[in-house]
Amino acid sequence: MAKRVTSFDVARRAGVSRSIVSAVLNNTPGIGVGDEKRKAVLDAIEELNYRVDAQAKGMRTGRSYCIGVHGDLSNPMFTQMLQGLQEACKERGYHVLLCGVENRTELIELFMHKRIDGIVTKDTTGYADESWEKELNDQQVPFISVEGYPESPNTTSILMDYRQSVHDALNAMWALTKLHPVYLGVYSGSEYKPNWGDRERLQGYQEWMSQHGFEASIELRQEESWLYTPKDWEKWLEMLPKPVSILSNWSRGAIYIYRAANKLGLRIGEDVHIMAADNTESVNAFLVPALSAVEVPYSDMGRAAASRIITYIEGKQAIDSKEKQWVPAKLSMRDSVMTGRSR
Repeated sequence: MAKRVTSFDVARRAGVSRSIVSAVLNNTPGIGVGDEKRKAVLDAIEELNYRVDAQAKGMRTGRSYCIGVHGDLSNPMFTQMLQGLQEACKERGYHVLLCGVENRTELIELFMHKRIDGIVTKDTTGYADESWEKELNDQQVPFISVEGYPESPNTTSILMDYRQSVHDALNAMWALTKLHPVYLGVYSGSEYKPNWGDRERLQGYQEWMSQHGFEASIELRQEESWLYTPKDWEKWLEMLPKPVSILSNWSRGAIYIYRAANKLGLRIGEDVHIMAADNTESVNAFLVPALSAVEVPYSDMGRAAASRIITYIEGKQAIDSKEKQWVPAKLSMRDSVMTGRSR
């Protein structure tokens, strides 16, 4: 049987003390480790295929070094968030336990049985559940919501500033087109009931228009299958002055504009300048011409969630500290706003 690799072996291979190896593995506060030594330790760990004895470490520290994560695996936004969260957890020596859509409440049981040290959820924009929130706080569970509880003072949320993202998008469009932008708000369901994110987007548009002395032009349209609505989209697009600049709250609305423009013989990026305020369809870069968009930085939000919850778990920040953490949006300017512009 091959001899089990220990931290002593890692220290010997890296040419450092065992305390340095421990500091790298555990991010021990108060022990500074230079980049060169940290790299030597990480290289030695990889070369020796060193694995931390999780059971022994858990008995010593009282932690599982595992974070429970809840979300919808079929949702590409969740998988993007999960990628960033996993990367950050791996760097800090933590594992991730995935919990399916129907199993949110089981996570508290896992925490109570010391199987996980905290919980991260990827929620729908503006999601809030007061009973779940109360139970988490009553049990003092380290908890982070990505995109949920934006208006609650009792939950730590990782959020994108939707309002500012619209200001940034409109500034970029105005700089390229000098056209008064139209706001397209697509919504699902039989009536317009915007979530927190869409309320913030619309407020951002109205603020920007007011600040620039322009009259707001807002079109709210119910999301329906294209099979039943092409003439409605064509009629609306046809009546707008050309060229026109449009900011759509969802990329789905932008796709409908592309289709209507094609039917009308209008050129995207010349007759119709359009930008999406999100990338929910995950196809923006592949449209022709490529669609300009606000890219919600879900991977960065996942990394931020992991970093924040670990500070709670390790006692570096009080669990009662619930302030929101804002992650800036990313603008991707492509050819749907002024084809042929200089890059």
